Amino acid sequence: MSRKPSEDTISLLVLSALIAFASSGLVQKYAGTAGVLGYLAAVTAAVFLTRALGGRLSGFCEKNFKILAGLSAVVLVAGFVVAHPIEDSRGPGKSSDRDEGLNLAVTRAFRGETPYYPPNPEAGPLSVLPGSIAMAVPFVAAGDSAYQNLFWLPVFLLVAWRYLGDKTAALLLMAVPLAISPSLLYEFVSGGDLITNSIFVAVFFLFAIHAWTGNPGTAWLRVASCVLLGVALASRANFVLLLPPFAALVWRLSGFRQALVASVLTGVVVLAITIPFYLNDPAGFTPFLSKQKLAVADSRLPSASTLLVGVTALASMAATLLLLLKREGDAVTRFFRSCALITLTPMICVVVISTILSRQPDFTFMRDRFGIMYLFFAFLGWGACLSGKKAAGVVPTDP
Repeated sequence: MSRKPSEDTISLLVLSALIAFASSGLVQKYAGTAGVLGYLAAVTAAVFLTRALGGRLSGFCEKNFKILAGLSAVVLVAGFVVAHPIEDSRGPGKSSDRDEGLNLAVTRAFRGETPYYPPNPEAGPLSVLPGSIAMAVPFVAAGDSAYQNLFWLPVFLLVAWRYLGDKTAALLLMAVPLAISPSLLYEFVSGGDLITNSIFVAVFFLFAIHAWTGNPGTAWLRVASCVLLGVALASRANFVLLLPPFAALVWRLSGFRQALVASVLTGVVVLAITIPFYLNDPAGFTPFLSKQKLAVADSRLPSASTLLVGVTALASMAATLLLLLKREGDAVTRFFRSCALITLTPMICVVVISTILSRQPDFTFMRDRFGIMYLFFAFLGWGACLSGKKAAGVVPTDP
């Protein structure tokens, strides 16, 4: 009689698949479909090897965490200082323009102009909502929005340590994905904001969960957590669909009234940040044009992009119901897994549709590194398996 795979084994396989899928477009571009399969095998081997070494490295990592964390920060800064100017010097159309777009948006806002600039050769249409622009302000003031990654990656290391309760897993989650994911590495080198964006959404979710569940928080702390979370969710339109599962999590752990107040307050912040920019120039509000990124199959499959938005909304509703109804296991871990899967849903749909229409595996949509948006949720949801420990969590499983 065959044994069922352990929970750790399943988590390792899921983590491997998610890391590999995020870079599937880039790998297919340069190595073909066979390269994607080979890359998946290599990532899986690397993740399982990391798990095997994690236990042996645990004592060393625990003892030298501060040194290793500091060394990681130094390596990040040194790598960025060397590689970013080289990548950036390739010019418009040949290098990523996400950092240039944010720099231009913040600069225009400082001048009292709308941050949503008209078409220009320096950067493509800005797809982010005002929350991302607000989060980039201090870094643009310091010289470049690309500096965000140098701040938020170490923040993720510390937050992962506190949440997982495991210094080894936190260090491995910082180092291994950057080493084996071309998408993550290129986004970091190019100064793109997808790494930063996904990290601060995850971090502010944890802050809000801590404030509204577990030990009673003060009123100002709860309000502050909703303001920060609202700004974070008002960064990209797809992240707004993570608000219902958050409400379900708070409802389960602290009751309906707390969930209603937390979700309504957060939603009000999202609207208060976004609506004024839209009303100022509806035609020039380029984030709404980002739906066109899902419209790659519309010419051959009518209304495909609208269907994708609907399917993603259904995924959000399903995750919300499961968080409310399913009682076993750690609710916070399941919440982050849900966030990863909701964010992943439209990407899977586009790849499946493109594959069917082209009659061969087609990961072209993933070339723009959109998969990074779900990775850091996945790291918090499944990352504890790298050392074999369960997430310590920030709140009890149930009240």
